[in-house]
Amino acid sequence: MYAVLNVAIPVFAIIAAGYLVGRFRLLGDTGPAVINGLVYYISMPALFIMILTSNPISATANLPFLSVVIAGQLSLFGLALLMATILFPASLGRLSQHSLAAVLTNSGYMGIPLMQLAFGDQAALLAILATLVNGVLFLSLGSVLLSIHGNQDGSPGNVLKGVLRSVFTSPLVLGAIIGLFLALTELGLPSPIFTPISMLGETAGPCALFAIGLFLVGKRMPRPFGEIAWVSFLKIVLLPLVTWIIALFVIPLGDLELAVAVLMAALPTGSLVFVLGEKHRIFLVESVAVVLVTTLVSVVSVSILLGLFLSTP
Repeated sequence: MYAVLNVAIPVFAIIAAGYLVGRFRLLGDTGPAVINGLVYYISMPALFIMILTSNPISATANLPFLSVVIAGQLSLFGLALLMATILFPASLGRLSQHSLAAVLTNSGYMGIPLMQLAFGDQAALLAILATLVNGVLFLSLGSVLLSIHGNQDGSPGNVLKGVLRSVFTSPLVLGAIIGLFLALTELGLPSPIFTPISMLGETAGPCALFAIGLFLVGKRMPRPFGEIAWVSFLKIVLLPLVTWIIALFVIPLGDLELAVAVLMAALPTGSLVFVLGEKHRIFLVESVAVVLVTTLVSVVSVSILLGLFLSTP
């Protein structure tokens, strides 16, 4: 449990710092919008470029591991979307944020240091691959669905044009495209360019957590609590279970890859789901609640899983 607390406590500390700054109005009325804008338009695209260009394609070509991570998250995303349509009917934007909160993992800020601490450098590289899936695939998927939500009025042709325009002007998608282009062509970036991109990318996680604290000022958690409990259950219990089943019976993995895939799936919801929702003003209070609940519960659940995998010969 100490290893998990070592990365979970800083998460709560940064959220608490954001809350205190907001409570005493140290950043004024525009502070939260400015920080969210920094994360959405600058830090997250820089993070995508940093991750994609930091390791050669050959080092990230662990196809079985990537397949398990993607299959687990896509399965849960589809299930969450289907069940939310039945249990919590709402707009496409809200349903997509609901489902994204069930699969988007706090992989960068908690997963990578935890895997490094528990299993070493090879596990840290696998955690980086899982972070790549989270950031590039699922945040881009969320951005696409929210773009469709925002362009539902009008003729089919105009809707399609609006969606394409929204998607390909999205900083998340553009960051992913630039990063993939640089990685595939192996062009690389000179140090004077890569260093500031890397520094900006590293601010995405902490700034998103700080923004959550700012947002909490004066807010009440949603009632009833059913939707929050359901999304938290999907994230903390069902996602790692589905990932484990896929790795055991569909796409077999080695012991280390299995441990990292399941543990990364069991981590709490990533705070970047809130940043995406804040940009579109959808599922804001709920996403904050899911981040807080899953982070708290994961201290126990991830500790149990970590002990299980570390005790396996």
